[in-house]
Amino acid sequence: MSTYRCFYAPLDKQGYPAMAEAGVLPFVQVQAATAEQALRAAHHVTGCPVAEAVRLEEVAS
Repeated sequence: MSTYRCFYAPLDKQGYPAMAEAGVLPFVQVQAATAEQALRAAHHVTGCPVAEAVRLEEVAS
């Protein structure tokens, strides 16, 4: 499993995606086998549209 950072668009009171004032979308991190599974997991957790999933590389020490 890999760790993915998934950026999503929060919803306003009417249920429409709200634009971020700073131009930066909030994100959640999820564990998933593929990017598609990460997108689905992020949507399940947030209930919001997910814009992208970025796989985070592990840093060797």
